[in-house]
Amino acid sequence: MMLPRTVSSKGSCCVPCFVRFFLFLGGISMNKITFRPYVPQDFKALSNIINITWGHEKSYSPTTAVRLSNAYLRLCLIEQTFTQVALNNGKPIGIIMGNSFHTPHKSLKYRLQARWALWMLSLTAEGRRAWHFFEEVDQIYEKLLSGQSQDYEGELSFFAIHPLYRGLGIGKELYRRFFNYMNNENIRHFYVFTDTTCNFGFYERQNMLRCGTEEVKLQVNKKPEKFLFFIYENAVQKHSAENK
Repeated sequence: MMLPRTVSSKGSCCVPCFVRFFLFLGGISMNKITFRPYVPQDFKALSNIINITWGHEKSYSPTTAVRLSNAYLRLCLIEQTFTQVALNNGKPIGIIMGNSFHTPHKSLKYRLQARWALWMLSLTAEGRRAWHFFEEVDQIYEKLLSGQSQDYEGELSFFAIHPLYRGLGIGKELYRRFFNYMNNENIRHFYVFTDTTCNFGFYERQNMLRCGTEEVKLQVNKKPEKFLFFIYENAVQKHSAENK
């Protein structure tokens, strides 16, 4: 199940060896991966990555799963001032988004698109249950954030990579670009929300510190599941991110 503002599905930080072997035979390497900001043509591929990564179709019907992934991505796009998309042969395979609180958002178009996506999601009872889950998670995040004494200046708002391309260093490169953006914006303190459905250990390897935890049980399409939610923070220094 996909949760807002998270990175990479749990247990998927590394690609199985045999998959990486075939990627190697196919010529997939970091020097063939390109990076650029998000463009609207990326939307469908990135929404599909969200659907695959968090297995929405395991919890919802195919139609609701697609609408949920679309709505989530639309909401993420509202809260961004920085994006970098990783591409293989021109096809999006990963994305990172950041939010500088110093920079005004130019998000009217994204807000209208998000409203439409949420309306589509709400057309069915199943879709409304999915949206209710989002609202509960947002409340948990607000609780985690309100418990911090730090005045944050930025946020890592979304981060995901297609499962077939994990473990190849793409995530580290995307994070490095985000980190340098924070640095260029003179942001010394930023945070990220994550949880136990995700590869939260990635943030620890980037020297981020866990500063809050919340354990809850939530209904995922009428099925109770236990989650641990975290907030991580980082003090940005005047140098590039470690573990490039």
